[in-house]
Amino acid sequence: MSAIEIIKRRLKEDRIPETPDEVGQKKKRPREVAFMDVNLCFPCGKCPEFCPVQCIEYLAPGSVPGRGVQPVQNRFQECIGCYICVEVCALLTDYDAVRMYDSSLVEEVLGVKITDTPGPEPIAAEPYEEYFSEGGEYRHLGKGSRIREKMNAEERAIFARERVRG
Repeated sequence: MSAIEIIKRRLKEDRIPETPDEVGQKKKRPREVAFMDVNLCFPCGKCPEFCPVQCIEYLAPGSVPGRGVQPVQNRFQECIGCYICVEVCALLTDYDAVRMYDSSLVEEVLGVKITDTPGPEPIAAEPYEEYFSEGGEYRHLGKGSRIREKMNAEERAIFARERVRG
């Protein structure tokens, strides 16, 4: 069993939304959406690789001043709330830079509406540093890994091996 299979199995046990049949589809409005802490993101590329709807992208050059390679961010209106990026970041990289936020909070803070389908014009990813990064106004409300504490010794060993291989 691979680390990503463990993540998917454990998330299914937690009744996390199922991934859609096709990339870019949403089945319903998610209860929570992901945001990356751009100050903790090391841009390793793991979360975009595993995102089932491909809504995580590298920020445009210069989005976060003083950074060569820009961190990643979620196009939150396309997010399905599956927690895969949270778990991949926490368990495969140890960066722990991704948190899930209640959709209603995000709508209120950003003045947007999150629906069951992405709009015709996707909202480009932005840093959202003042809201969802360390020191940001809402960082403390974000939820991290749901399965780290539930893992058994065998699962921890698999993650340790896969982290070493990179």
